[in-house]
Amino acid sequence: MSEKNDIMLEVQDLTIRFGGLVAVNAVNFQVQKGSIFGLIGPNGAGKTTLFNMISGVYKPTSGKVIFDGQEIQGKPAYKVNTLGIARTYQNINLFKKMTVLENVMVGCHSRTKCGLFSSTFRTPGQRREEKAVVEKCRDILEFMDLGDKADFLASNLSYGEQRRLEISRALASDPKMILLDEPAAGMNGAEKEELQRTIRKIADKGITVLLVEHDMKLVMNVTHQICVISFGKRIGYGTPEEIQQNPDVIEAYLGGGLDV
Repeated sequence: MSEKNDIMLEVQDLTIRFGGLVAVNAVNFQVQKGSIFGLIGPNGAGKTTLFNMISGVYKPTSGKVIFDGQEIQGKPAYKVNTLGIARTYQNINLFKKMTVLENVMVGCHSRTKCGLFSSTFRTPGQRREEKAVVEKCRDILEFMDLGDKADFLASNLSYGEQRRLEISRALASDPKMILLDEPAAGMNGAEKEELQRTIRKIADKGITVLLVEHDMKLVMNVTHQICVISFGKRIGYGTPEEIQQNPDVIEAYLGGGLDV
């Protein structure tokens, strides 16, 4: 059993109902600080719904979400982000007519302090803060191997680069934990290998990663622990090796085993 101070996220009996439909039913799991945790399951299992409850998009019907020792269930998304959770989405959602650097700067908004007056009149404090933000975002782009693309329009990046830019923007909010919702969707083999390296680099910086992904090879290669859900219920929980041998998980994936 992990010590409480080693746990970044704890989900306790998390449940949400939409009318008569129970989309997520009493799901439990823990994510250790600095780890890469996988959340997998067949299509429609409730994975993104879980993400939405953790990140403040949905309010659970019942249960708890405890982040770094604090209950956060039901808090709005902007407050959850301020507490240290950032996320990406299944569909790429960039500002295509802004530069790569400007897109990352948007992610800093929850950490900046200058208000409307300072921004309007370009006070010395506002100029200092803006300079610091630019330097920080350029450092993030270098870390994400996008430094040479800072002045490109986001629309001119390749698909894999756009995915990395979304992650860069999430990192700009200085998260303790980042939620990646199907980041490998639509990627080719080379882009997926680059994504694996990126996820490991993020965890090596001490940022906890919670990953929803359909690519089982990627999940098995990068995660430390995995929670499997099917029809809103948890059916498997353990290391990648344990999950691959779990008969309930194998059955949920149409009886054909996990394609890893």
